[in-house]
Amino acid sequence: MEFREATPTERMQYYAEEWNPRSIPDFITAALPEKEIAYDHNGSGYNDRYNAYTTLRELEVRIKTLNPYAVCASTAYYEHPEKREGWKKAELVFDIDAKDLPIRSCSCEPGSICDVCIEEAKELALHLMDTLKGDFGLGEVHLAYSGRGYHVHVPDERAEHIENRSAILSYVMGSVRPNDPLMVGGYARTWRRMMAFTVSKLQERDLSFLSPKVAAAVVEQKEAIIAGIQARKLDFLNVPGVGKASSDKVLEKLMEYAGLTVDGKVTIDTKRILRLPSSLHSKISMICTLVKHPETFDPFSHAVPRFVHERP
Repeated sequence: MEFREATPTERMQYYAEEWNPRSIPDFITAALPEKEIAYDHNGSGYNDRYNAYTTLRELEVRIKTLNPYAVCASTAYYEHPEKREGWKKAELVFDIDAKDLPIRSCSCEPGSICDVCIEEAKELALHLMDTLKGDFGLGEVHLAYSGRGYHVHVPDERAEHIENRSAILSYVMGSVRPNDPLMVGGYARTWRRMMAFTVSKLQERDLSFLSPKVAAAVVEQKEAIIAGIQARKLDFLNVPGVGKASSDKVLEKLMEYAGLTVDGKVTIDTKRILRLPSSLHSKISMICTLVKHPETFDPFSHAVPRFVHERP
């Protein structure tokens, strides 16, 4: 699919004929009077901020009047969102942008996306959600397609007041070696899962710090390395052609890559704004969509506005 920017006429068509405000997730509309809404009118950035609405109808009228280039809602809840004052709490959120994945199995140029890397962003998001639900016991965890990747929203009361979000980020991304990697559950399991995921996407270009021969050996034996991880072997990188010094370097790089797969600034920032699910990502003409059935969700089937199919 060709990603093209939506014209002002196409934006107007989408919001007049296709957009339904009831597609905005309940966890946002239920707290709408406490949310800041921000608009980008022409692709130059979110310069129209400090907007607040008491009812969904007010928001609907405003969006259909503006036909905005992009719309965001705050992850924070405020007493006075129109002033961005009286911070109460904030969703725990994670931003996985396909164009920024540090490693991916496709051949996209930096800053570009395709169906392969978008699918890999979803795969990563599902790993992350499993960890949040299984290890932290968080019940309300939502996935949203953002246009170029995925956002994970956690409007769970137990998570919204957490201050040290960098620690949670490190945990779910497996970016720190566990004290006991052999433990069956807990962080060790999350770490192993992230190591296996990262290894599965490795290409020789991702191992430029190694000699070409050693990099080729790592890539050729990815299945054996992943099997070793899943078998809870400490020396899972001990495969033919990879010495101890090289395996230590690879392990450090794997954890570095794992930590870079999400935009950490978004998770740590408790006053962040994120794209409003149901709104149009005008840069690429895709619909930001709440994903209710992640396993079967295909953005190229479920998040393409009608005007794209009508283009000459």
